[in-house]
Amino acid sequence: MDRFTWGIVGGTIALIAVGIAAVLLVRRNPAPADLTTPDGVVRAYVEALEAGRPERAWELLGERQQADVPRDEFVRRATGAFRPGREGRLAIDATEITGDTARVDLSRTYASGGPPIFGPSSYTNRFTARLERQRGAWRITVPPEDYRYILDRPLPAPPNVVVITATPPTPTPTSAATPVQTAAAR
Repeated sequence: MDRFTWGIVGGTIALIAVGIAAVLLVRRNPAPADLTTPDGVVRAYVEALEAGRPERAWELLGERQQADVPRDEFVRRATGAFRPGREGRLAIDATEITGDTARVDLSRTYASGGPPIFGPSSYTNRFTARLERQRGAWRITVPPEDYRYILDRPLPAPPNVVVITATPPTPTPTSAATPVQTAAAR
């Protein structure tokens, strides 16, 4: 091979190495969520549930939500409910703070498995979380929709049901059967 061909091969290998390095840098773990901000609390809540650490997520709930669903019940409901590293990219879209309340809009974008002939496609689910500042810290009062059912109260157990079946009475034979006359027969 001549010098020009070696240059092309070397440049190609260098570009591949730079691409791999860029992917590795982008995929490294993000910095921990900032729990002093509403969006940081929501991010930490979602990450805790998806990482299989529901006890950490429960700590980020508001006081009333914790009272409604005790920690052990929350952990039981959330355990195994979320796959670690759910596919899709989670993004915080907007945060609106009004006094001691906040709203955080987030979205998760999924790659669609459509035919490659039409090019890559995706779809996005949007969610909203609501928070309140309680005792100086932001706490989730309404989790994002994808994570809300963990707080839903279970349906009450049905009351004890007693089923009574009646057996029709057995006719007793009479000694002298008298025909019943109808009014039309008279």
